[in-house]
Amino acid sequence: MYQPLAAVYDRIQQTDVCAWADFIGLLEARYSSRSQRGDGRGGRPILLDLGCGTGAFCLEMARRGYDPIGIDQSDAMLDQARMRIQDGQPEPPCLFLQQDISRFELYGTVDLITCLLDTVNHLTREGQVRRLLRLAANYLNPGALMVFDLASWHHFSETLDQNIFYTDLPEHTLFWQNHFNRARQTNRADITLFKAQPDGRYVRSDALIRERYYSDGQVSAWAEEAGLDLVARLGDLVLRKPREADERVFYVLRRPNGSRQQPAT
Repeated sequence: MYQPLAAVYDRIQQTDVCAWADFIGLLEARYSSRSQRGDGRGGRPILLDLGCGTGAFCLEMARRGYDPIGIDQSDAMLDQARMRIQDGQPEPPCLFLQQDISRFELYGTVDLITCLLDTVNHLTREGQVRRLLRLAANYLNPGALMVFDLASWHHFSETLDQNIFYTDLPEHTLFWQNHFNRARQTNRADITLFKAQPDGRYVRSDALIRERYYSDGQVSAWAEEAGLDLVARLGDLVLRKPREADERVFYVLRRPNGSRQQPAT
């Protein structure tokens, strides 16, 4: 999916990682009821970042006192993530694992789960999302949060729809053509990348990205099914209810204190 884009992904996405980390910190402070001591080194909280991509968010959270575990299915994206880790450190600040986020496995519980930048929309079958939430309930410590965002209906039907986007920079040129199927509530993005080479040539790569829209009703039902409490539904990186023109909607789920672990099959 993202293999051809891994080397230029951060320049394409241009995410303000600090702003996202600030927002996750606000949500933890407001909604988490877990024990103050985490399961990580020296009591540091363990963060599980699903769909970690090139690892920028994991490393930012490591700087803020977390022990991050990043999971992604793309080996090329994980290669970029591991390259971020500075040589010579006594211990890597993050652990990166190649797994399917809808079937991930861990050795123990975690204190926070994130799944950001509409990663959940990339799971195009309902069963994958439902299984992901059951796994989250299984691995979260009591009182701990799972935070994820979904691309909104406005994002799919207005921002993307049948539109074509392009980026033209000295090191690469990218074309991104979308097709949103309202009946099936799925989006197809055909991406063509021309990457500059040292000898002046450009090498072409193509990627196909499929996403699916999920409604509030579906998320609420599946969170309840998994044994997670839906404690907040918020707009674009803000502590307020979503608005119609927001590009994404954030969901904050919490494992109840004292709840039994849910079967993750």
